[in-house]
Amino acid sequence: MNSLGERIKQLRKQKRMTLEELAGNRLTKGMLSLIENGKAQPSMESLRYIAERVGVEMATLLDEGNVEELRELLLEIETLYKSTYFPYSEEEKEKFEAIYEKLSAKKDELQGKKYEEVRLLEYYIRLSAHLKYEQEDVTMFDIINHYEKIHAYSRIIDCYSFLAGDAFYRNDYKIALQFILDAEQRIQPYKHLIDHIALLDMHYILTVLYAAIDNTTKTQEHLDLALEIAHKNKIYYRLDDFYRFTFIQAIGRGDKEKSDYYLTKLKQHADFTEDKLSIAGLAFAFAHYTNLIEKDYAKVPSFRKYISSEGMEKEAFDDHILYRMEETYAYWALGDFKKALDASEGVAIPDYVHHPVDLSIMLRCFAVRALCFHGLGEKEAAKTEVLYAYHGVAEFPNSIYKSFIQEAYEKIQYGKKVK
Repeated sequence: MNSLGERIKQLRKQKRMTLEELAGNRLTKGMLSLIENGKAQPSMESLRYIAERVGVEMATLLDEGNVEELRELLLEIETLYKSTYFPYSEEEKEKFEAIYEKLSAKKDELQGKKYEEVRLLEYYIRLSAHLKYEQEDVTMFDIINHYEKIHAYSRIIDCYSFLAGDAFYRNDYKIALQFILDAEQRIQPYKHLIDHIALLDMHYILTVLYAAIDNTTKTQEHLDLALEIAHKNKIYYRLDDFYRFTFIQAIGRGDKEKSDYYLTKLKQHADFTEDKLSIAGLAFAFAHYTNLIEKDYAKVPSFRKYISSEGMEKEAFDDHILYRMEETYAYWALGDFKKALDASEGVAIPDYVHHPVDLSIMLRCFAVRALCFHGLGEKEAAKTEVLYAYHGVAEFPNSIYKSFIQEAYEKIQYGKKVK
């Protein structure tokens, strides 16, 4: 037996199962046929399901030789990746360095002919980038070609997303967008073979990147496509991200009805999943809505209940910062400049935040601080804070946050009134 598909077909026939019987309720008959004929690569979850249906171990379906060792290394890397949030700690960096050494020792064995080999080569590139190691012997474009040859088409999107992410972190939003558009074109012949979550990811990234370059038409187009995929296939993955994105868009337009709707969706999602990150995000969402739509500033401190500083998980930290920024805005709007400055003491923009909308929301806090210093008669401190915010949003698309910062700048520099 030379291929995975042939092994699956032979085992199916030995069990006297039809394509439909083996596919069961997890695969389609058509997809299973493509897998057996070597025209599609099953995910590890699908492979595990097929193995269970024919009554064998997964290893029986896969090539022997060094594949078990490679699979163990792949599992070790994936486990570490899933449990790590960037930027990582020194301890986590040491773990990545140790795995990188293991990968480097195995790299000459990785010819890109098996799924495990290609995945490990992909991680070799990702780790090189994270650890800032230079390497030129294999590129992400080589990995994309390997995935196409073994029919792992969904992985192609993830590779282009990596390239886009690298450009995005350099604030090259148009280049990042072009990489995802290249992905969309590259997978077009295989679109019917790509899993829905990969397509959902692609349209989500396109939504975010079109928003970054202020193309509202394309932003809405890909947002609608993504939500259609999610609702049609009952996929809850990324729903929190989508609701949050559409909530911020609605706030930016001053659309109370849509803001209400997506704020409710965010609350329902957090209640349903009981996810700590989603719950922490509610503090910012409620405060942001209250400040900009309801303008009931005295209510904002009550939302702190959604975030507990003590024992707060690392991944919820951004939401804590955003909530403190909303507290700062509320105290300023109430005229309590000292409380506003106390609420924002030590607040800084994380170096991994790069989207113009996220940055604009955060930079608004420094304009608020500037207005507080100005109100307290501390003119130099006010100028320092407002210049940081003003120059920070200079190249960004217009938004309510950018407008606020510009008005604060004009008030402090020229004595004009802030609306």
